[in-house]
Amino acid sequence: MLPTAIAFSLISAAVVWFAGRRDEARDPRLTLMALGLLAVFPLLFFLPEWRVLPPADGTRSDAPDLISWLPWIWGTGVLLFSTRLFAALVALHRWRKNSERIEVREAGEALVDIRLLEGISGPVAAGIFKPVVFVPAAWREWPQETRDAVLAHEIKHHRRRDPLLRAIGAVACTLHWFNPLVWWMARRLADQCEFACDEEVLADGMGPERYANVLCDLAASTRSPATTLAMAHESGLEARVKRMFSKVPKGSRAALSALLVLTSLTALGLAVIRRADPPPKPAIPVEEIQIRLSADPFPGN
Repeated sequence: MLPTAIAFSLISAAVVWFAGRRDEARDPRLTLMALGLLAVFPLLFFLPEWRVLPPADGTRSDAPDLISWLPWIWGTGVLLFSTRLFAALVALHRWRKNSERIEVREAGEALVDIRLLEGISGPVAAGIFKPVVFVPAAWREWPQETRDAVLAHEIKHHRRRDPLLRAIGAVACTLHWFNPLVWWMARRLADQCEFACDEEVLADGMGPERYANVLCDLAASTRSPATTLAMAHESGLEARVKRMFSKVPKGSRAALSALLVLTSLTALGLAVIRRADPPPKPAIPVEEIQIRLSADPFPGN
């Protein structure tokens, strides 16, 4: 399973890179599908097998004993990173417990708690089933236009279900903790979510100069749980601001749909296609067995 998963991650990362070669922040659906398939990749091996590849040559390879330990090494890594993910959920629960609700906003059909939390320097969107936006203690001192821009961005995250997307990426990274390509796609998905929210906020009428100033003011070293989304990070701030003031190339929907289908078919193909069973060895006739048993072992005597 591990070699197949690595092969699919290589293919999907190449597809994600190819789709974003002109605009790395384009629609995150392709990246999401790749990470989602990687998150459920072990389950795909329970599908019926399709044995169409030529059988193996039958020669035995003297593989090192390390190969037999690979599943145990992988399982140990999954356990460790699952602990990390669980710790993030515990931290999120602690944030809820130690925060103060200051208002409630609508995000589509859901209601989002706006909660004041000591110890953070910027707003953070979190929660899949119970959406919440954490704001820092300095919230009450911020200008009203800064508050409006912040909440507009964070509410967009919840409208788009971005915390769920971030959680899918975290699960994929937990299962494929050894694979830098999966971590790269998870980071790109998070960046694409931020770009998408920026586009929607600007489309609602907020000026890019005003919005860029808010982002620059909020960019700080905010440490947040792995399943949350902070509004401004210094690492991606420059690209986001540049994108606001540049003409973004529009991708083809047909090409995106084709890449989505190609990615899903590749995952299914790698999971179900197997080598054919080697042909059975021909049975030795009973007469030949009797002749061999009755033959003189010393014919020269």
